[in-house]
Amino acid sequence: MALMHTHAQGMKRLAFATGCAVLLLATIGASPSFNAQTPGERCKCVAFRLDDIQDYYLQKIQIRLMDEFEKRDLPLTVGIIANYFGQDEKIVSYVKQGVAAGRLEVANHGWNHEKFTLYSQGEQSDLMARTNDKLNSILGFRPLIFIAPYNAVNNSTFAAAKENAILYVSANMTLDRPPYHEKSDGLLHYPETTVTGDLSGDGARWLSYSHERTMEEIKRGIDENGFAVVTMHPMEFALRDGLNFRDEIDERQMEELDLLLKAISEQGYEITTLGDLALRNGP
Repeated sequence: MALMHTHAQGMKRLAFATGCAVLLLATIGASPSFNAQTPGERCKCVAFRLDDIQDYYLQKIQIRLMDEFEKRDLPLTVGIIANYFGQDEKIVSYVKQGVAAGRLEVANHGWNHEKFTLYSQGEQSDLMARTNDKLNSILGFRPLIFIAPYNAVNNSTFAAAKENAILYVSANMTLDRPPYHEKSDGLLHYPETTVTGDLSGDGARWLSYSHERTMEEIKRGIDENGFAVVTMHPMEFALRDGLNFRDEIDERQMEELDLLLKAISEQGYEITTLGDLALRNGP
């Protein structure tokens, strides 16, 4: 009986993951994979999310980062701040083209990059709905993924996501604790497991990390949770003085990204979108 129950649970999870994948494909188009592994085997998958996509801000760097994935035929999930998106023709056009080509997956990243845990469930739901409505008016679909600004989530966030037909939530492992394959809230949880840069502890500088550091955390995430999610921000790829960023590319950090992507390939890991993790990490 226990074996039958486990098998039934596995079939339910697989059916849900497959349904999610079909819905994602219908919504945003197919995404290519990298080092594609044998169907049916648990994927050693890495998803990259590029947070803070918005009009005009560090425009060259946003586009260069998306280009780095495009030229390698790699999928990328981009988190869009809706209230700051829609007027910058270059950014909007690039995102539309990427979605149409199946190389970009779009996520809801808040209306004004709010810290959602400061709001009630109703307020969180309204912010998600407002963001998805805006993105639908520009891109023609409502994202199924929510990338939490500041990685801040609570139970009200999860409830609000379900109210907005969001299937996936990505925060971090501090506020969204494991295990991730057995959540009972009906959502798919794929939190950030590592980053390419971050704000310093004293809040005075934005740090850029080496590919070796990020790769070690990718390996740990896959070993411990079965997947890795790498968060990138345009800021760690910008030339800067403290927190004064210039729309000029830090080529040294771009080289670190190139080395990271090569290391992932050499390790035999597969690069997917956040939305593909459910299908590729089925039971």
